[in-house]
Amino acid sequence: MFKTWNQLTKPRVTILVLATVFPGLYLGTEGTPSLSLTLITMFGTYLMSSASFIFNQYIEWEKDAVMYRTKKRPIPEGIITPKTALVLGIVIMLLAFGILHYYVNLLTAICAWSALLLYVFLYTLWLKPRTEQNVVIGGISGCIGPLIGYAAISNSLPLPAWILFLMIFLWTPAHFWALAIFLKKDYEYAGIPMMPVVSGVDKTVKQIFLYSIAYSLTVLGFYFTEARMGMIYLTSAILLTILFLSFAYKLLQVKEALFAKKFFFFSILHLFLVSIAIVVDSRI
Repeated sequence: MFKTWNQLTKPRVTILVLATVFPGLYLGTEGTPSLSLTLITMFGTYLMSSASFIFNQYIEWEKDAVMYRTKKRPIPEGIITPKTALVLGIVIMLLAFGILHYYVNLLTAICAWSALLLYVFLYTLWLKPRTEQNVVIGGISGCIGPLIGYAAISNSLPLPAWILFLMIFLWTPAHFWALAIFLKKDYEYAGIPMMPVVSGVDKTVKQIFLYSIAYSLTVLGFYFTEARMGMIYLTSAILLTILFLSFAYKLLQVKEALFAKKFFFFSILHLFLVSIAIVVDSRI
């Protein structure tokens, strides 16, 4: 049962979503957010994120069944039926909304729910089967973590929240296109028009490099848009930006699937470390 839950809800991805909530929680107040508020916000966000992944697998289970990476998921394997997964997703979504609304505030619940709706309807149902730009526009759903954090602690969405939103928005294409290079054959076989399938690896690595530059500029620019950021963040941002661009440039040169996979995992670590640097500097 635990293994099935993990496969349905992708906890490793959700951990990154939760990491992007923390900066908003800490920057949205002069003090330290209470432990109870932090835990409830994280739990509600975790449930909403889990529900979105369950809906995703309900919608795509037939395509998952023909892809090597996903054919062992619970629905294609017959461990649970599509109908059961749909009901489970609805129950968890409603539970998450109720928890965030009752124990935090309505704005937080709406932000978390909007992330789910964008992921399910904008990305999974509409964009992913139709365009190579699916992760660019559809990636909006994964950018809402900072908005959830700010909404939870301040019941508002100030400018720094949207700068962090933009940071993750620009990070997303480089992150997912690197994975798409590594899984090009799987996406091709399933008929999913990811950029490496439609336009080739050469164009994809160039786009990854351009988005990496744009993302890096927002990482550095956040220092100048958030008054509470000091030398800890600036130093961390400079070093992390150099590393990120170095990885992106090497991928541009080698264009290898295995290095694309390394870039994919490094990009996760990078965003996680940027979030930590923001939280640490906001406390000092």
